Amino acid sequence: MTYKVFLVEDEIIAREGIRDAIDWAAAGYQFCGEASDGEIALPLIRERRPDILITDIKMPFMDGLQLCRIVKETLPTTKIIILSGHDEFRYAQEAMQIGVTQYLLKPIVAQDLLAALRKIASQIDGERQAKAQLETLQAQMFDHQPMLRERCLLDLVSGSSSAADFMEQARNLEIDLLAPWYQVLVMHAMPPSAATAPLYTLYQQVDVTVAASLNQSPLVVAFKHGLEDTILIVRGETRADMTQQAERLATAMRQRVAEQLGCRAIIGIGDPTERLSLIPQSFAEALAQISSFERPAESDPSDQGQFHGGAIMLKALAYIDTNYADPAMSLGQAAAHVLLSPTYFSALFRREVGETFIDYLTQVRIRKAIELLRSTSLTASEIAYRIGYQNPRYFYSVFRKVVGQPPNEFRQRF
Repeated sequence: MTYKVFLVEDEIIAREGIRDAIDWAAAGYQFCGEASDGEIALPLIRERRPDILITDIKMPFMDGLQLCRIVKETLPTTKIIILSGHDEFRYAQEAMQIGVTQYLLKPIVAQDLLAALRKIASQIDGERQAKAQLETLQAQMFDHQPMLRERCLLDLVSGSSSAADFMEQARNLEIDLLAPWYQVLVMHAMPPSAATAPLYTLYQQVDVTVAASLNQSPLVVAFKHGLEDTILIVRGETRADMTQQAERLATAMRQRVAEQLGCRAIIGIGDPTERLSLIPQSFAEALAQISSFERPAESDPSDQGQFHGGAIMLKALAYIDTNYADPAMSLGQAAAHVLLSPTYFSALFRREVGETFIDYLTQVRIRKAIELLRSTSLTASEIAYRIGYQNPRYFYSVFRKVVGQPPNEFRQRF
């Protein structure tokens, strides 16, 4: 890699001495020009854009300091070496404040100049590398921006990020969401039982149809969660506007999806809110509405893969069934296993399984306790520890609540 060097020196003997004392090409530099003062140098510098400018301080017409100020304004990445006499040290101090990289005292020795040039070249290399890395990161961020945008919005509706954190991320991702009122809609698309197209293709068509329903409205921010769900955050000026707009959107999406694709669109509408921080509540209300819809009677209820989150729930249930004995088992732990936020996982779990996470975990543990009471001579306390309860008294209480009698009485029946 070569570095372009430009020299400004009013004394011709000194200028030629510096120019001829170094084998520029052999040292890795390109000597791209010279001038006798700043006024002559400036247009040449703008044209040739050197990486390094070497300039004297005291020169006629336009001195070195004036030249440095202009160069730093127009070519901020250009590095500057000031050549200074002993009695000009105060000028050198001013040059440092302008942003000059180094200064050398006259008379100039070739070795000293080369050492300064090598130091600056190393600095330029570091800056170029940092710039290249930044450009690469920016390109990657641009490529991943849709995914980052979706993640940011999901964190907002699920309550995983605060309003302040969301606003900071939204600014970087160019998400415009601020408004007097907000309302969340969730659309869950169910393909027809006789669908012949692959599900992925069908859901892509659903996305296109939903986008057409929105008609590029600046008041609606829409994003996906999985294949089947579309989440919409609607903005508005008043509560009444929000309610009317949400109903219109829901009606339009249901009709278009049904007429064009033959799909059933189940849409939940949360309550309007004036605060970003309450958007998760509106989202939860929308999910709750979807949860209240019954599955189609003709569908096989055991075929969970046909419903929203079926595959996710199968994975979550398998994880719980395998790790129920872990005292640390929690909703957050299970949610992390399937890569969902706790809030969204909780709502999805209740909708798909028909009971809360803790109720399901309790049932698994109590079923195992019943099995151990029947088939082993372990004490109730030992069983409690084996199935994930660290407090035997709490286990007795839970067992009695679920089964209707204490563990020891239950065992005596068999």
